[in-house]
Amino acid sequence: MPSTLEIDTLTPAQRPGGAWVAGLIQALARDEAAGRRPRRLTEPRLATWTRFRGRLTATDLVALLFEDAAVIHPIPFDAARVGVPTGWDRLPETVAQGWIDGLAGLDLAGDPADYIAGQARLLGLPTRLARSELHVVKPHQRVLELPGTGGQLAHHLVATQGDLSLKDNFTVACASWQELTMAGIVALDLGAADTGFATRVEVADLRDPTHPLRQRGYDFVIGLHPDKGGPFQVQDQLAIWFANAKPLLV
Repeated sequence: MPSTLEIDTLTPAQRPGGAWVAGLIQALARDEAAGRRPRRLTEPRLATWTRFRGRLTATDLVALLFEDAAVIHPIPFDAARVGVPTGWDRLPETVAQGWIDGLAGLDLAGDPADYIAGQARLLGLPTRLARSELHVVKPHQRVLELPGTGGQLAHHLVATQGDLSLKDNFTVACASWQELTMAGIVALDLGAADTGFATRVEVADLRDPTHPLRQRGYDFVIGLHPDKGGPFQVQDQLAIWFANAKPLLV
């Protein structure tokens, strides 16, 4: 059974926006399967939509669901806020309908780790993360997840420890719309009430000692190892930037 919706049939120009749409369609469907929102995409035969759609298309359904979801979770559902490339809303109706139909072939209640890895691959983010090397985080401690992983490490820690929350324990720094989208998907999968823990930042900005993220206190600073494409080359440098935190690149 496939782990994510496919975007292979899209043109190169369509793929960035298509990856965002496909990923969020699946995120909404997984939320519906978990009982956290009314069934719209996964309702049998799309009964409610079919009754009221009139001349509207599957693309319109997706846009309406994203607009509704963005009220509480602007990240990842507000394209302008996230910075998604333009054109996502001009995908052919057949593509959107194909993705909605394809939800029936996905395991929407499957293993969270596999699901998050599949979404990361869809967005072109790294997934070879040595999660087992991460420290145990206590409920009173704070963690900064550096740009590069989009909240995948935070997801692992919250999902496996059980006594942590994204809001209380994590700040996830994101350097691209893909990472910001990933952080939003992580929030949805963990049932987080909002995505205030995620923030957009350029990697170069973290070199500035006056940057707000450098001013906050953290117990741990975690991120992607440079051998796997991480943007920070020297772990010792992070120890200087965040003097009171334990840095770890995995």
